[in-house]
Amino acid sequence: MRRFLSVLFVSATLAADLIVDLPDGRIQGTIITNQNKSYYAYRGIPFATPPLGKLRFQAPAPPQPWDGILETKESKDCCISMTDNILQNGAQSEDCLYLNVYTPAEEVTEKLPVMLWIYGGGFLSGCAEDDTAGPYRLIDEGVIVVLANYRLGLYGFLSTEDDVVLGNAGLKDQLLVMKWIKNNIGLLGGDPDKLTIFGGSAGGISVGAHIVNAKAAGLFRAAICESGCSLFYEGSINQANARQAAYDYAKYVDPTISEKNTSRELLEFLQSVPAELLTPAFNVNKQTGLVVEVEHEDAYITNLSFPLLESGNFNRVPLILGTASAEALTFFAFLGGELMIRLMAEAYDSNSAGILPGDLVLLPGTNVTEVVLMVKEAYVGPNGKFSENLAAVVDINTDILFLKSTLKQAEIQSKFSPVYHYIFSFEGYESPLFPKIEGAGKAGHGEEGPYLFSPDPFVEDRDILMSKQIVRLWANFAKTLNPTPDPTDPLFNLTWPQVTPTNIQYFDFDDQIAVRPNKKEKEMAMWNKVYYTYGQQPFIGF
Repeated sequence: MRRFLSVLFVSATLAADLIVDLPDGRIQGTIITNQNKSYYAYRGIPFATPPLGKLRFQAPAPPQPWDGILETKESKDCCISMTDNILQNGAQSEDCLYLNVYTPAEEVTEKLPVMLWIYGGGFLSGCAEDDTAGPYRLIDEGVIVVLANYRLGLYGFLSTEDDVVLGNAGLKDQLLVMKWIKNNIGLLGGDPDKLTIFGGSAGGISVGAHIVNAKAAGLFRAAICESGCSLFYEGSINQANARQAAYDYAKYVDPTISEKNTSRELLEFLQSVPAELLTPAFNVNKQTGLVVEVEHEDAYITNLSFPLLESGNFNRVPLILGTASAEALTFFAFLGGELMIRLMAEAYDSNSAGILPGDLVLLPGTNVTEVVLMVKEAYVGPNGKFSENLAAVVDINTDILFLKSTLKQAEIQSKFSPVYHYIFSFEGYESPLFPKIEGAGKAGHGEEGPYLFSPDPFVEDRDILMSKQIVRLWANFAKTLNPTPDPTDPLFNLTWPQVTPTNIQYFDFDDQIAVRPNKKEKEMAMWNKVYYTYGQQPFIGF
């Protein structure tokens, strides 16, 4: 009986300790456990007013203060997805602008560094869920982790390409999260001046957008871009005709809508349509992602990233950025596997202009065949064929999709701030899902993610070690701005060197971690020649 009363007393004490007075009102968190360890969680904290009605498609408004104690013990709904929901498990709603804060359960004597994770999913899917982005491993390394929702698809990135619907509302959601952290995290044990933002895929692209944005200045002191960066451009990530997409969505719901309707009429109509009728409209155009907005006090992106980086006009924070060794394998797996690789090889061998990146706008009068042959030669040699070298198909698609933009940003940004480059080469437990191509890398898009976030224990010793290594490096960076502050740490026994403009070494995550020289010097020399000789400037991406 005495033990039972003692447990009740401790539980009541902990419950009282988890009541926190924030500027907008009081919240009460909860205790969560993972692998027999306890953590504090404050889940479902509103960082914005629900973006409903007249706030749909607009920049987020700060939250309304509340009375009483707001229970923040469960995650809120995910933002509405534009896909088949493969990246999120929970319920979906437009009322989704909430964040979760996770802290150590034990008492700490000083404010801890903070890491804000921005999820990926092509700006179509994703959610701030700790069952898929478990914060536990990072917390164990002495940081506080924040997960936050941001609007997706047409709800987060609709634009009329004027000042009626500026666009990039999802990015502005992320910006408001950073402001919330600056103003609130100190009350939850975090240091508001030690925020690291990190993200993968669309999350990495988002981090890259904040790096080059003056409105984010002073909100974060370090950044990590995983498989996506400031210079990323491919396919639907940059909308080709956002205004037309907005009309197409409206016409799907009401065929009487036409381009004769003004932007204001279009906005008012789209704001009146119930979400269950509007969401399916996305399938008629499927444009999402970043747009360059017209000049306006509420605009976030008004310039291309490339000239901002080149001029040094960006937030000069320390940066880790990298990719998987064979990013393209993941996409080939969804598009038919090796058969699709062979079909693409045949197209490339026919000197198809389809081999050129989507962001490369050629100067008028350019001999396209000459450029195509130059690209081919860099990957298969003067007389080589992609059909006889399928690994080269994987390589060129990995480079075009992710690596060349990553290497170019590493080169440029290292002139102004510390940069650390990595390649994740580890053949993990997800690798068997991808096509096996002799000579190609083994790690596909996003494969490092589970080693940071999986809430489940790993079984194989090599997986356990990989998780410990990448988590320690990321947390070290958040704490000290250096991933290897102690080169004698037995997890590494090496120093991760900074990139210089002429020496882009990389940290190779594999069974045997190592620092290696840039293996893409030949290819990058070719891409530099192609862009700077034949491409129109300013470059859209790289």
